[in-house]
Amino acid sequence: MTAGTFERDVDRHPWLDVEREALNQALAHDRLGHAPMFLGSPGVGKRALAEWLVRRILCLQPRDGQPCGECHSCKLIETGGHPDLFRLELLEDKTEILVDQVRDFIASLGLTPSIGSRRIGLIVPADRLNRNAANALLKTLEEPSGEVWLVLVTDNEDRLPVTVSSRCQRRYVAVPDKPAALDWLCQRHGDRDRAECELALDLADGAPLLADDWLTGVGLELGLSIRDGLAGMISGRADEASLVAQWRETPAESWRWLARFSQLWLHGVLATPPNVLADAPMPVAGADAGPILEQCWKQALEGTRLANRPIRHDWLMQSWLSEWRKLSHA
Repeated sequence: MTAGTFERDVDRHPWLDVEREALNQALAHDRLGHAPMFLGSPGVGKRALAEWLVRRILCLQPRDGQPCGECHSCKLIETGGHPDLFRLELLEDKTEILVDQVRDFIASLGLTPSIGSRRIGLIVPADRLNRNAANALLKTLEEPSGEVWLVLVTDNEDRLPVTVSSRCQRRYVAVPDKPAALDWLCQRHGDRDRAECELALDLADGAPLLADDWLTGVGLELGLSIRDGLAGMISGRADEASLVAQWRETPAESWRWLARFSQLWLHGVLATPPNVLADAPMPVAGADAGPILEQCWKQALEGTRLANRPIRHDWLMQSWLSEWRKLSHA
């Protein structure tokens, strides 16, 4: 990777500039803990920031607070073959990071550095460590050896044992200001009008990378189709069988949208309807609407968790719709 490529990578997430500078200052003054943990909403750039920090620490010739992109270490990171960088991630067919993975990971971190004097372990997503795996990691968190860093990324700190999170340096990555995020999206998606970019950003609760993903493919269109189907159910004019047939084709994406719109309709019932539901009907289930929507939200989250399992999602979705049907005007 060339220095220019590194610069473009940094420029791709300009709202992270302040965080990168803070990390640079912490490194320069020896204030960066051995286990920084990046927290925040999905899609705000936590992993991108963690990957940048890994490159920054391992770079042999950093320039102006950035990885040079040209030294031997930087080039090895780009090719995925750096001998002092170890990644702890979900295995392809697993929903948890397992204790045997952690043991191998810790053993690797104990090896003598091959390049420079530093070694780094990157754990993404840290909240998927199961209990035994988290316990196996504790000694390394408590007593790091030499110049060893553990860099953790999580969307859900609450799923991490307190024994793990309390031993990390928590670094919260906030949602960027809306005008800056919207300008960035519009620049990246010149084929979309500004209203579409703003709609995607609002649906993503201001998380630019999540909105970017929806705008890059057909995620936004799928979401709006699901919104219209749910509105049709409330109005009593939707065909349930057709909705299930559509959703089952993309279960992971559909469950995520069902959870999101359950949350948005719940907000509309408890407070005021968000802009994305401005023209959508509100439920008529009276005082029961809130609990029904909360139940729909929880069931959709469970569907999201099971999305990649070989199960009958059409049955689960039909069951979910039977709950949503209680909100109908009909």
